[in-house]
Amino acid sequence: MSTYETAKDQYIQVKAVNYAYRSFGATNGIPLVLNIHFRGSLDHWDPNFINPIAATRPIILIDNSGVGRSSGEIPASYAGWAQNIVDVIDALNIKQVDVFGFSMGGFVAQLIALNAPHLVRKLILAGTGPSAGPGVQNGDPEFLEVLAGATTEEEHHDGFLRTFYSPSEKKQAVGELWWKRMTSARPNRADYVGPEGTQRQIAAAVKWLGGEFREDGSYDRLDQIKIPVFIANGSNDLLIPTENSWVLWKRLVNSEAHLHIFPDSGHGFLNEYADMFSKQIIAFLDA
Repeated sequence: MSTYETAKDQYIQVKAVNYAYRSFGATNGIPLVLNIHFRGSLDHWDPNFINPIAATRPIILIDNSGVGRSSGEIPASYAGWAQNIVDVIDALNIKQVDVFGFSMGGFVAQLIALNAPHLVRKLILAGTGPSAGPGVQNGDPEFLEVLAGATTEEEHHDGFLRTFYSPSEKKQAVGELWWKRMTSARPNRADYVGPEGTQRQIAAAVKWLGGEFREDGSYDRLDQIKIPVFIANGSNDLLIPTENSWVLWKRLVNSEAHLHIFPDSGHGFLNEYADMFSKQIIAFLDA
């Protein structure tokens, strides 16, 4: 069985874009498609989180257009992000998937479930929230700026540890362990999304969080999701406030929605609690 560390890069051309993807893990079962955070690519997952899940089912990672090893341009809206993922899944001739979205990837995951309901069996939303609407809180822009402005490896390191983990010495040490795992898992890693692509990602986030383009969002449509959903977050998320996970859960009125908040943790809870969270995901998907 291939793992996150050993999975080979593969490519598929869809609508003139050459998409990079990796397929690994168990050979039987419904694949789980994972969507990454702001500026991230195929090379920015924690093996301690992803490999236990891969041992139980196929895993598919996809670089969206303009991200990592994929050609093309970064979409200007999350509806465009979601459509790209659906197009790749269709091109791979996969009829049904489970979908995971972390942070910005959670925005994408919601729209995959809403815009391609025939494709998605179960949905997992981690460290994310709905688009603009009553009760939704925007994070402090200072923390987004820390991640958006990083250019060197040291700046990325400092930015992610500051925004993903609690500031205590103990939690920062946990963050250091995650950083070492993540950055050493694979050779020849792709860099984070560059300055131009980052600005396009920010423009999509402004549309999502600003409320001006509500028809491109999820808040007003969440009652259309009727599949099981698992929502999780840290207790003090600085980037996408934890309260938004609660709003998301309450808006999923027609779904069997579960909500779990991990204690004394922030946006990086899925890496900090990798063992526990991966087990919860397996139990949710197997139920």
